[in-house]
Amino acid sequence: MTGLPQEMAAFMQKIPFSQHLGIKVDALQKGMARLSMAIRPEFMTSWGTAHGGSILALLDITLSMTARTLYDPPRSIMTIDLSTQFIGTTTGILRAEGRVLKAGQTTVFCEGEARSDAGELVAKAIGTFRTRSPK
Repeated sequence: MTGLPQEMAAFMQKIPFSQHLGIKVDALQKGMARLSMAIRPEFMTSWGTAHGGSILALLDITLSMTARTLYDPPRSIMTIDLSTQFIGTTTGILRAEGRVLKAGQTTVFCEGEARSDAGELVAKAIGTFRTRSPK
């Protein structure tokens, strides 16, 4: 893992939903995050491919983690809006990468995509996130 300290990646272990999905932090640096998850049978459609909800969850968590990389100490991040275009589907490992487009005092705009393990585009997303200083 490059860039940010291990504490940032360890933060994922404080999110029960991320733990349930088995999301792993692959890379973090200021303004960028790469996360991945295995598409387990309970995350699949009746056709045996990744369900849109599992793809969306990975993108939401990836983009919010991307926003979080801007702050030291990390801030709480809440999704305001997330727009996703589903382009394909996959099995196996789903990989997502997020990038910060612009950050203000309390609002961060991010974009990202999810790809199959073979690098094929599965979905694109753009999101708006609100930051809150730690208490």
